[in-house]
Amino acid sequence: MPYANADGVRLYYESAGEGTPLILHGHGHMAWMPFQVPYFSQFYRVIVFDRRGTGRSDDPPGPWSPADFARDLRGMMDDLGIDKAIVGGNSLGGVISSQFGLDYPDRALALIVGHTTPYRRALSREWIEEQIERAERGEPVIVRQPRSFEWEEEGPPTIAEGFGETQSGRYLATLDRGLGKKEAITKMLWALADWDQRPRYPELQRLDVPVLVIVGGNEPQKTIELSYEWHQQFKNSEYIILPNTHHSAGVENPIGWNSAVHGFLKRHEF
Repeated sequence: MPYANADGVRLYYESAGEGTPLILHGHGHMAWMPFQVPYFSQFYRVIVFDRRGTGRSDDPPGPWSPADFARDLRGMMDDLGIDKAIVGGNSLGGVISSQFGLDYPDRALALIVGHTTPYRRALSREWIEEQIERAERGEPVIVRQPRSFEWEEEGPPTIAEGFGETQSGRYLATLDRGLGKKEAITKMLWALADWDQRPRYPELQRLDVPVLVIVGGNEPQKTIELSYEWHQQFKNSEYIILPNTHHSAGVENPIGWNSAVHGFLKRHEF
C-alpha cells in the first residue's frame, strides 16, 4: 500500500496520472476519487491522501493546528520527492491550502482555497462547539453549516436536500468518506475553533502564486462574504461562486467544480 512518511506521521495516499503535481486534500482521499481523480489525472499527476486521523493514516496525539496539517502536506511532498505542487482543498482543505501557501511559499505553484473562511466568527465558533458535542455523542457532524445571523434558526445544509437519494448520492454512500473516529473528529474540530488568518493578511498580499478562492452560492451568506474578503487579500487571486451549489461542491456539482478549477489552472498555463 502507498504510504508517505510526513515527518513521522504516516499518510496513506493515492496517485494517478502524470505531469505537474496536483494535490487535492481535505479529509479522506475517497472524497476525490469518484469525480476529481479520473478527470484531473488526464492532465496532471493527481495525489490525494487521508489526512491525519482519517482513513488509513496515523492518528497522532492532539492538540492539532492548521500548521500541523500544512506540515504533514509538506512532509508528504518531501517523502515523495515533489519539490513544488498545485495545492487545493475544500473546507478544512481550503484552510490548509492557504496555511501551506504562507508557511511554505516556495513549495506552491498555485493554490485552490475552497468553501471556507479566513477566520471564525462568534456564530462559527458556537457551531464548532456544537459539532464537537455531536461528535462526542457519536452523532453525525457537519450536516448543516454555521448560521450567518442570530435570527436564523439553522444554517444551510452541507449538501442539497435529497442528494442522498440521487444515483450519485446512493453510490457515494457506499464509499468510506468518514472524518475518522470520535477522538480524531474532535481534534480536527478543535484545530479549526480558533482559526484566524487576519494577522497574516500582509503576507497574503505578498504571496506571489496564483490563487483560486471558490465557494458555493448556497453556502452561508457569511461564508460567501468572508471568502470574498479573503480573495481580496491575496496578491494574485480569482474568485468564483458556483451557482446553486452547497458546501460539498466537489460531489454535489463535480462538473461545475472541475470546470472552474481547471479553467483557473489553464488560465495560468498549468
